[in-house]
Amino acid sequence: MTSTLAAHGGPKTLDVAAPHYRWPTIDAELEQAILAQAHRSLSDRDARGVIGDYEQAFAAFIGTPHVVSFASGTAAIHAMSRIAGLRPGDAVLAPAYTFLATASPFAYDGIEVVFADADDYGNVTARTLAERLKPNVRAVIVTHMWGNPCPMEEIAAFCRNHDLLLLEDCSHAHFASWAGQRVGTFGDMAVFSTNQKAITTGEGGILLTRRDRDRELALLYGHYNKRCLTEIDPSADHYAFAFTGMGLKHRITTLAAAIGVHQLAHAKQIETRRRTVLERITTGLDGNPVLTPVVVPPESGQHGLYVIGLRFHPGNATVTREQFIDWCIAEGALEVDAPGSTRDISGEPLFSRRDPFAPWKPVQPPAEHLPGVAAFQETFLKIPIWGYDGDDDLVDGYLAALTKVSAAVAR
Repeated sequence: MTSTLAAHGGPKTLDVAAPHYRWPTIDAELEQAILAQAHRSLSDRDARGVIGDYEQAFAAFIGTPHVVSFASGTAAIHAMSRIAGLRPGDAVLAPAYTFLATASPFAYDGIEVVFADADDYGNVTARTLAERLKPNVRAVIVTHMWGNPCPMEEIAAFCRNHDLLLLEDCSHAHFASWAGQRVGTFGDMAVFSTNQKAITTGEGGILLTRRDRDRELALLYGHYNKRCLTEIDPSADHYAFAFTGMGLKHRITTLAAAIGVHQLAHAKQIETRRRTVLERITTGLDGNPVLTPVVVPPESGQHGLYVIGLRFHPGNATVTREQFIDWCIAEGALEVDAPGSTRDISGEPLFSRRDPFAPWKPVQPPAEHLPGVAAFQETFLKIPIWGYDGDDDLVDGYLAALTKVSAAVAR
């Protein structure tokens, strides 16, 4: 017999004080790394110190020749858009279901964003992109949502066939791969956010590219002056801008870079622990009629280990998704959550702007028919992937709470 739910007066499944998820783990080793960097330098103007160390470590982590660090993933996507040569009148195909920063830097510059539908993982596919292709589309940006890699072989082929630049937003997917190839290495350029992700710097972003010229242009959009003067080829046309950069400064801080160096030194340990937790939760929910883990099949790709996504099946439950979440929270599983900031962004007025200098008077974009997006976001919920030793009580407690509430509400 199912025990009484906490929402109905029964005992909580999990009674652990908040917060239930913190990242990164602030241990003595990380504290020392931050303190040592604080004494060494709080601001570096070139890559001879910790910023260079961090970029080299990240390049080795992904397996790419060039990376440039930024203050945020958003700033890195903006630089990527400018390096790609996109300008007003051009359009980029983007996922409608994503965090806003996948698309907002393009709109900031007056570039048209054409939104594509989602599959069962919240991702765009070659088919959903093809459905939205227009003559002025010059690039595609994909997001590997919640850690699930997009079907990159077919998307890369689609971009080649239509002579489109392929840009990757890998913010959720630091450990993801598709068909044995790391995400971030399929396209012309890629960006990773390092804001509270599986590899974190607290705040930050990083741009990956295979081409020397793109790396030098990235420096102009984030690291002007001393670094550009020493790292850009003096024979290049854009060297004339090395002293001033392109008018913006988006350099990562040294303390953030120090955190990143520490994280990357422990990347294998982080991945192993998170994969163990992912496996424990997905195995524990096997056969659950109310919840299905949203994880790509292993024969297709590897999950990126950002969060554990779950699909709620309303036809198999006597309650709504929102009530299910409330009852899980009542059981003490405080991090069971339906995303709010990550959702269908196609109706935001920012994406109606074509003039970056127009008055801030919102114009509502026309409604898009995106059935895949609607189906995904109306049934999706998530929990953390814990990544540190000592989190077993939380992992087991959340699994028990999800199982208990599922049993109580199953039809």
